[in-house]
Amino acid sequence: MNLLNTFSFRITGIVLLMCVAMACGTSLSAQDRELRYSLSFREATLEEFVKIMENATGLSFVYGEDVQINRRIMLEARRLTVHEILERAFVDQPVRYELSGRHILLNKRQPLQKPVSRQFTISGYVTDGVSSETLIGSNVFESRRSTGTATNPYGFYSLTLPEGDICLNVSYLGYELWQSSFCLRQDTVLNIRLKSHNQLSEVVVTGDKKEVGLRSTTMGSHDIPIAQIKSTPTILGEADLVKTIQLMPGVQAGMEGFAGLYVRGGSPDQNLVMLDGIPVYNADHLLGIFSVFTPEAVKNVTLFKSSFPARHGGRLSSVIDVRTNDGDLHRYHGSIGVGVVTEKLHLEGPLWKDRTSFSLSARVTPTIFFRHFTIDQSDGSDRDEDKYNYYFYDLNAKLSHILDERNRLFAGFYRGKDHYRYTNLYYAYSDGITSEDYDKTRLSWGNLIAYARWNHVFSNRLFSDLTFSYNEYRMALNETVSTTHIETNETPDTETYYSHFRSGIRDFALRMAFDYMPQPKHRIKFGAEAIRHTFHPGVSTSKLQETVRGEVSTDTVYNTYSNQVMHGYELSVYGEDLWEVSKRLQLNIGLRAMLFHTQGKYYPSLQPRITVRYSLSEKLAVKASYSYMAQYIHLLSTTPFSMPTDLWVPITRNIRPMNAHQYALGGYLSDGNGWEFSIEGYYKQMNHVLEYQEGMSFFGNSTHWEDKVEMGEARSYGVELMAQKTVGKTSGWLAYTLSKTERRFKEGTISQGEWFPYKYDRRHNISLCLNHKFSDRIDVGASWVFYTGGCITVPERSTVTLTPDGYLEERSYISHRNNYRLPVTHRLNLSINFNKKTKHGMRTWNISVYNAYNALNPNLVYSERQGEQIPIYDENGEQIGSKAKEKTVIKKLTFLPFIPSVTYTYRF
Repeated sequence: MNLLNTFSFRITGIVLLMCVAMACGTSLSAQDRELRYSLSFREATLEEFVKIMENATGLSFVYGEDVQINRRIMLEARRLTVHEILERAFVDQPVRYELSGRHILLNKRQPLQKPVSRQFTISGYVTDGVSSETLIGSNVFESRRSTGTATNPYGFYSLTLPEGDICLNVSYLGYELWQSSFCLRQDTVLNIRLKSHNQLSEVVVTGDKKEVGLRSTTMGSHDIPIAQIKSTPTILGEADLVKTIQLMPGVQAGMEGFAGLYVRGGSPDQNLVMLDGIPVYNADHLLGIFSVFTPEAVKNVTLFKSSFPARHGGRLSSVIDVRTNDGDLHRYHGSIGVGVVTEKLHLEGPLWKDRTSFSLSARVTPTIFFRHFTIDQSDGSDRDEDKYNYYFYDLNAKLSHILDERNRLFAGFYRGKDHYRYTNLYYAYSDGITSEDYDKTRLSWGNLIAYARWNHVFSNRLFSDLTFSYNEYRMALNETVSTTHIETNETPDTETYYSHFRSGIRDFALRMAFDYMPQPKHRIKFGAEAIRHTFHPGVSTSKLQETVRGEVSTDTVYNTYSNQVMHGYELSVYGEDLWEVSKRLQLNIGLRAMLFHTQGKYYPSLQPRITVRYSLSEKLAVKASYSYMAQYIHLLSTTPFSMPTDLWVPITRNIRPMNAHQYALGGYLSDGNGWEFSIEGYYKQMNHVLEYQEGMSFFGNSTHWEDKVEMGEARSYGVELMAQKTVGKTSGWLAYTLSKTERRFKEGTISQGEWFPYKYDRRHNISLCLNHKFSDRIDVGASWVFYTGGCITVPERSTVTLTPDGYLEERSYISHRNNYRLPVTHRLNLSINFNKKTKHGMRTWNISVYNAYNALNPNLVYSERQGEQIPIYDENGEQIGSKAKEKTVIKKLTFLPFIPSVTYTYRF
């Protein structure tokens, strides 16, 4: 009966079509067939698609109830004929069409016959159509079978499909959708070049990246577009990668206005910051006000807060993967920037066209070109001069060479340095004696990274990356203090003290990574890594020299701190599999095995990682994850901001490796029009975290540091919400975090072994980031943050106790560590860009305002005891004396108020 009804309905439809065509007496002319239309279909149902087509073309559609589509139509048609629009709309649908006169008949297409055995692999690189720059995380999607993949960090993809007709779609945010239909009959190398799109509002992205987004399996991860980093207003108009990351949910700065990262209750040394896969040990300039990353040199930034891939390890809280530009293979271009603080230069282009390219970026503060600045405080016959200077610079260089379709070579270099110089000269003359005091201080610190990389394609399904790298962080402090006395006609007497302090860490590393794509349902990554760490935790050498009447009377060298070099050897192997169990269920299962050796002892660790994603619909998914991480190095610091005297030290026989268990659960929604919503809850348990004992501190001296710290546990839990718009003239996000972080040291003296809040335990954190493009000439940006205060430790009262020696001693009473909560912090930053095309490029004037309404937020908070006299009165109300009383006063310093800035950039 059903078969008869279907047959009758089809016959009726055909007869109706013939009758209508005869009644109209017209047909679709050759000229009409060549008419081209520009139409946009976003998640359109069949009825919506038909309505749009009929209104635009004047044609009529005829179809029966049995004609259905298996997924909504997403298509951007630009100057396409009716035939081309229909072909692209129904290429991955069970629908067949016919043109008859001015009517279009739709019939149900029989399902594709599944191949019995033969499968073939399509592989290649996805690049920018103009520069051939590889595009990381591009979506490669076969729409007929609803399967796909994404390009790896080097732009390579591999997709294995059954033999037969396929429809391949490749997309990347900011680029036009690339589509191609062909018959797959053999393994195929297909390099794809995408065209950049100027109108983000017209970009349609089919599918999501496999690393982030709704259809990915990872949680707590964010891809941060470079365009977003450059347009987010920050202090003094300096686009800053780390400051933009601080606006993400679950991430916060330490001190207001500085670049420290505290991710889900972790500390700054628990973040693995990488430049092209190489760790960066100090990512800050100017005590953390700026980061070391020059935006012009950066291509892609990915942040992981949980659900860590097995290929990453060695830290507990986050991974920040920064990838730099390879360089343009076809033409030379660059940019010059002049701002309030820095001057920048970027150049890239071909050294051997279509084969070898370079990318060079430099940033420097203009004070590097000055010897010093002088403050003269001379008075009368006395001379008093202060000479000082500070500067920093960054230099990024990269070479890329294509040997052939299977082999690519890379060489990269980064050098960044801060330098502070201070000199004081004081001359005094009295009673025939001239006194001269000389004090010179030189402080420098910075990173050096160099690497060589070889990418090799063994087959269409197996990709490899071999990297050898060297990186170091070094700090040096030199001081010379000299006092000279000269009597008339006498040889001078001189006393000179020299001191030299240095610290740092140096790594040699060899990494081998493989991407293996055996079939669409499995994407396997595996590899190994070996690192040799060399620690200089603090070496101090000093020299005292005295001369009397021109003859040396004292010449002594001291080694005040331990100058023992420490070594650590780290070996890691890992494997992970992105497994598509079904259309709705995906798993990412991974395991990382690590072995760390130092001081004659081995520390093994097995770190399982698993993430589960279940799709409730095309637009809604839920995910859950578990990650176990271990960390073998520590950063010793007692200041709330980044200091060059902070020291990296390895674990020891007595200090065990830190580890963390993190559980997460989340929901993700995408409306298909550029809006994305997410909610994530997490719980993180950390073990063997370090805190300084009561009354202990550290400042550039690692001697016996193990005796000054205690090991304990920490826990952090919270909920993160985010609403994000990724396309259109207006883009940005709103993020809210509700969290709590505590620490406990059961067996120590800290806070009597009870739980106490972490110093950056901020209950509420809100961040808003918006960008709007009015036209090609004007665009604006705004960011607003609000977060509740962190914690500090202040004395609650003081008591007088008797020491064993019989002396009275005043001591402060503190009920528990971090017992005082600071007030809220909030700030608004604004910026506007004025762009204008010139004969040879584009010039941009940027006007930025940091802290637009001049909120007096605390950049530095401290406590001190203040005394006051309390009057004493007699029975008649007359003052007969007074008594002293002390109280604790909390003071704050604000040195980042309302700050305007202007920056000029010329791109050529």
